[in-house]
Order: sequence, then structure tokens, then C-alpha cells
Amino acid sequence: MFGYIKTHRPELKVWEDEAYKGIYCSLCRELGKRYGVVSRLFLSYDSTFLALTLMSLTDKKICFNKKRCPFNPAKKCQMCSESQDEIAFAADISVLLLYFKIRDNIRDSTLFKAFLYRILLIIVTPFYKKAVKYRPNEDKIVLDYINSQAAVEEKMTKSVDEAAEPTARMLGLLFSEGETDEMQSRVRYQLGYCLGRWVYMADAFDDMEKDRKSGNYNPFILSGNDNYEKIKGDLLMTAGEAAKAYELLNVKKFGGIVKNVIYDGLYYQTLNVYERRLRND
Repeated sequence: MFGYIKTHRPELKVWEDEAYKGIYCSLCRELGKRYGVVSRLFLSYDSTFLALTLMSLTDKKICFNKKRCPFNPAKKCQMCSESQDEIAFAADISVLLLYFKIRDNIRDSTLFKAFLYRILLIIVTPFYKKAVKYRPNEDKIVLDYINSQAAVEEKMTKSVDEAAEPTARMLGLLFSEGETDEMQSRVRYQLGYCLGRWVYMADAFDDMEKDRKSGNYNPFILSGNDNYEKIKGDLLMTAGEAAKAYELLNVKKFGGIVKNVIYDGLYYQTLNVYERRLRND
């Protein structure tokens, strides 16, 4: 995941914003607890949304308590006192994805940047090995995604649908992991699938200028698709499909926050990427 899935704060209620920040800070603390202080530097909004969504589907009562921030001891942050299973899951997934993202960056970067990423990989590898012990099934899901994505890029496909499929399928499987109700499992898969497709497309759209200069794989460039209005429309359509899946979820709490991310967050992030492309081209 790439940091695009986030709330649109102007539309959140005050208590919703505080709850979201509490989940974000709780995930930061959990990363430090499981993998050490350095791992907290890799906290992302995407993994926060994964934790939020999983927590929204549980029957557990979620309570928040104020605790001091390790990075700013003078400040107290809201922390979740319950639902550590969901937060731990998101922490482990973020480490698995980070490890393979760094490996991918090594392959796609210049010599100097690749050297820096190799140093980072040395730091992250122990985290990854630990995460694999916690989540062997999820590691297989992520590894399958990596292999499928590599095959797509090696083939140099011009199809955006084909290029986005591995990311979409991976997030679908991760979002539905552990769900025993067949219908809800399908709904959660569809939500994750649409989010994965949207994330891949948004990232590829955002990176068009950089990939033109570097020669890195980008399906929009290979297909000659420079119709930014159409790309924006495809992103909004995919976000709309994610919204349809959300409406079928059995949400028990934090519904306003999850809905804000899917309805408002994806919309405004799409506009942000679209406007960056217009400014930079």
C-alpha cells in the first residue's frame, strides 16, 4: 500500500477525528512493541485504515486512554485499550508489505538510491522474518502478489486492468482474512479488491512523470493513455465500487470514519493526484 488511503478531515466529526488519531497512535505503539522503535518510522495511513476497518467489524467495545507519545513525551495521545488483535494484524501486514516494497524499489532505482535501499533492507529484514512467524499465511498472500506483479511487469502489459489485478487481489484476500461468514467474506474481499485497484491506479497515475524519466514500468505510459480526465473518471468509478461494497458491510462501530475514507478520502485523493498531473505536465 502506498499512503493514499486516508481520511478527509474537514468532513469528520471531532470525536471521529480523535478516534482515528487514537487508532493511528495505537498502531504506532504496536509497531514499536513488536518490531522496535525504528519500525515506527514506517507507519502509514493505509495500514491505519486496515486496522480501522477490521475494528469496525468486531463486537468488542473499544476504549481509549491517554498515554505519552514515545517521540514527544510532553504530549499525550489517545490509545486503544482493546482490539489489539486487529491492530497487531495491521502492524504485521505493514511490515510484510514494507519489506517487498523496498526490494521493488531496489530494482527500480538508480545506483545510488538502490544502495540506500539496500541499507534499509538490511534494517528491515529482521522485522520481516519476525512478521513471517506471526503471519505465515499472509506472507504467502503477499509473496504471490509480488510474483504476479513481477510477471505482469516483465510482460510489459499495456492493460491497466491486468497490471492492477495483483494489488487488487492481494488486498481483497487480506481484508477478508479470518471472516467466517461467507457473504461478509465476499463483501470484505470486494472492498479490499476495489481499494487495491484504486491504489495501484492512483500510484501509477501519480508516478507518470517520474516513470517517463526513469523508464520504469507504467501501464498508462505504455498504453499511451494521456487522457487525464478519463483516468480520473476510472479512479472515481473504482472508488464508487468500493463504496457499494462498504454499504453491504456489517459495520458495528466507527462507520462514520470508514465511510469518510471511502466516500470523501478517495474522492479528494483522486482530485489531488489529478491536479498534480495537470500542474507538472
